[in-house]
Amino acid sequence: MTSQDNLTGNEAKTGSTFAVGVVIGVLGLKGVLKVRPETNNPDLLSNIKSVEIATTKGIKTAHKVQSVKYEKRNLVLSLKEISDRNHAESLIGSTITTTRDQIRALDEDEFWMTDLIGAQVYSTEGTHLGTICDIVGQAGDFLEMKRLTPADADTVLLPFVKAIVPTVDIANKRIEIVNLPGLLD
Repeated sequence: MTSQDNLTGNEAKTGSTFAVGVVIGVLGLKGVLKVRPETNNPDLLSNIKSVEIATTKGIKTAHKVQSVKYEKRNLVLSLKEISDRNHAESLIGSTITTTRDQIRALDEDEFWMTDLIGAQVYSTEGTHLGTICDIVGQAGDFLEMKRLTPADADTVLLPFVKAIVPTVDIANKRIEIVNLPGLLD
């Protein structure tokens, strides 16, 4: 139901940033970067044209993408301005971002994680229950909700499936859940 990473409905926010990943290595002599993706759906990145690299020292530089491929759970990224291994190696540990308007549109019932964090949670009967404070699981399997009124635990995990979470309204930062017996215990 989610697309990790950072999880609008189908609208990409023009100009807002999207974390592509972290440089973890170099391939070959021509400065090709090996990047650990920040998304569990790397197909979202198949058409990116430009990125920004922020080094571990905080220096940011813009780059044109020559090619992007997904191999062995990592992105292989070739950038126009990086043409040798030494330059590429100096970027290991750097964070790569792009703009959301370059990302493939999400399918229906897919959401950016960052759009879910902070959403108010209500029961389908209208009772305000809490706020989404985290997404748990590699595929965004659970929403962690901070309770409005703490009980035994301050937070509770909600299975992020249509049967439990029938309504996600990103524009209004509102999520409705079916409050099944025992769900919030």
